[in-house]
Amino acid sequence: MRKTTRKDTNDELVFTLINCRHDPVSLRRFCSVSGYGWDYPDSVFRDVPLCYPEFLFTRLLTMIVCSERFKLNPSGLLTVRERLSLTDAVDELKRGTFSLQARVLKYRPVSAGVEVDLTLTASRDQQTIWSSTLTLLSPETTYRPDAQPDLEVTHDPVSERSISLAVLWSTGVKNMWVFGNLCPLPVLVWLGFTRPTANPLWMFSRCMAEMEKLKGVEVVRAPLNVSVCYKQPVSLPRKVTIRVSENTSETSSTASFSLEDHRTRTQFLSGQIKRQSSEKAD
Repeated sequence: MRKTTRKDTNDELVFTLINCRHDPVSLRRFCSVSGYGWDYPDSVFRDVPLCYPEFLFTRLLTMIVCSERFKLNPSGLLTVRERLSLTDAVDELKRGTFSLQARVLKYRPVSAGVEVDLTLTASRDQQTIWSSTLTLLSPETTYRPDAQPDLEVTHDPVSERSISLAVLWSTGVKNMWVFGNLCPLPVLVWLGFTRPTANPLWMFSRCMAEMEKLKGVEVVRAPLNVSVCYKQPVSLPRKVTIRVSENTSETSSTASFSLEDHRTRTQFLSGQIKRQSSEKAD
């Protein structure tokens, strides 16, 4: 992806990459570890994955948290929530140059430490295509999942589907190589996690990949809004279960997904996709 970096000079902490171009190698690398398969981009009948734009923000996120104006210690930051909005097909980013912008919105103290909201925006021709508000937590000594707001997800028993998969040690290595990692193993050990963990973006994108496979690509097409709650990290190795379900009416569609421990059913991630019907969206 060819790009130009621009740092805004006002008091806000914001970085922008302009003149970005689609990179097939980058897309192939993302798909190969996120559950879509190494050959996913070769299909002309499938859209670019919903989570792929967030993968492109790795460099900007690193620049944000490593900036001298960032108010939290970058070591030990954990992803706790995400609100994603898709207004047009992600494929639009392949049609020409586009821009990526990462901005710090606000900090706030919580019982588990200090949270910061970051907004990520991918746009083309000055029109926002994909955006996300990512909430990171700088924890107080030990991370407590029960101290975080929950996203209640109830699966429809009629439409619910599940898939179990083994998340091996090698998954952590691949995550480090493809996604990068702002929270290295020594910090995880200090926080009380004695084993490497799966990248949050991997968890989210793997759920979306299974959603497409089981429910069809229409469930993740624009326009839509996605809410995700990262309850706790997935330490490796581990066997997990991904559950997905869908409720559809004439005007809207709501899909639920979760990732949990295969044996104890402890949830690591939960989320919902809300999509308007094409008639209402028009």
